Amino acid sequence: MTSIRHRLLAWLLSALLSAGLAATAMTYFQAKEDVGELFDYELQQIAASMRHQQIPHPPPAENGFGDEEDNEAGDFVVQVWDQHGALVYTSHPDVALPRFTGQGLSTPSWHGQGWRVYVAPARTRTVQVAQPMSARREMAAKVALRILIPILILIPVLGIVIWISVGRGLRPLTAISAALATRNPGAMEPLPERGLPGEVKPLVRALNDLLSRLGRAMETQRRFIADAAHELRTPLTAVQLQLQLLARADSAAERESALSDLTSGVQRAIHLVQQLLMMARIEPDISREAFRPVALDDVVNTVAAEYAPLALDKKIDLGVVRSEPAMVRGDAENLRVLVGNLVDNGIRYTPSGGSVDLSVYASDSEAVLEVEDTGPGIPPEERSRVFDRFYRALGSGVQGSGLGLAIVKGIVERHGGSLSLASGKTGRGLKLTVRLKLA
Repeated sequence: MTSIRHRLLAWLLSALLSAGLAATAMTYFQAKEDVGELFDYELQQIAASMRHQQIPHPPPAENGFGDEEDNEAGDFVVQVWDQHGALVYTSHPDVALPRFTGQGLSTPSWHGQGWRVYVAPARTRTVQVAQPMSARREMAAKVALRILIPILILIPVLGIVIWISVGRGLRPLTAISAALATRNPGAMEPLPERGLPGEVKPLVRALNDLLSRLGRAMETQRRFIADAAHELRTPLTAVQLQLQLLARADSAAERESALSDLTSGVQRAIHLVQQLLMMARIEPDISREAFRPVALDDVVNTVAAEYAPLALDKKIDLGVVRSEPAMVRGDAENLRVLVGNLVDNGIRYTPSGGSVDLSVYASDSEAVLEVEDTGPGIPPEERSRVFDRFYRALGSGVQGSGLGLAIVKGIVERHGGSLSLASGKTGRGLKLTVRLKLA
């Protein structure tokens, strides 16, 4: 498992080590340049002091170039030639450097080793002061190491500090994790945001939003299950009683009547179950299929054709009085259910000889669906309640589940539309208008 603490520790220590190495390299090259300038100046000063001084006796060979103290002093090799070209003095008899041509500063190579040489010719002598380039590199390396060594020493210390600091910084996440782990499925209270770092607050807010939505979904589910159990009890009890009547029937006429009642009861129970399942499908955050372009006029014409036999059986004039192209984005099956429920409601509540008219058209940026019937209508004071689940207007005398318009409302809300009720053109009946955004 990847750990934020391990990852931060690795990245920070790697960055520190890289910065230390980069600083060491820059220091080395800068020190090499500075040391070179300083030693060049010293070469010139030594040569200037030897141009007019009395030639000293050369030192013994055992104190020559290979001596450690001379190396620490700079490893300068001083040579003096007279005007005839004879070597009259050398500070390191064991180092037989040749006389380099030219004058001033140069960097020749001798026996595979680089030398920094300064030649100062005079009237009676020529002074040559040389120094191996390795001495300069060693000096620059010592300066650079003085920077790298403290960084290397500090890395373990900083690693401990970073480990402790990151652990303290991640404590709020640990506390949130522990708080969530100890909760039961029914505990949907929001997590506290007080005292949390600014980087953690967005996460906690997102979790609280999720808990809020989960709480609403669970409450909707509990309410739905309770309502479904309550509503199913009545038709199932009726079916049980009708079965008992069928079992006790003595004559063929009684059995036929009981069987007819039983069939009607079963059909009502099936219709209720279908409505309940449809209601469950359109609950918020449950159905998440991608919306697609749907021709609402085609849906209306198809549904009208499907319900035509039912309307004909009840002697109701069902027809599409206005059908214009209206393309919307949505779930085609849900839209078919929406239109079907509106038509079914109109047929149920319209008496024999009445009519149910459907219209679909585009108006500005909206698709408009209208369903108008010549039934008893709904009193204005009850229109705000007919979209509630299981609500049925009193005195209608029509069997139903009370879910049809609730399903319609859920589908319209899911599609971001609006729904309104009004009286029919003649003052009687009901006109229901659905508005959806055009694709």
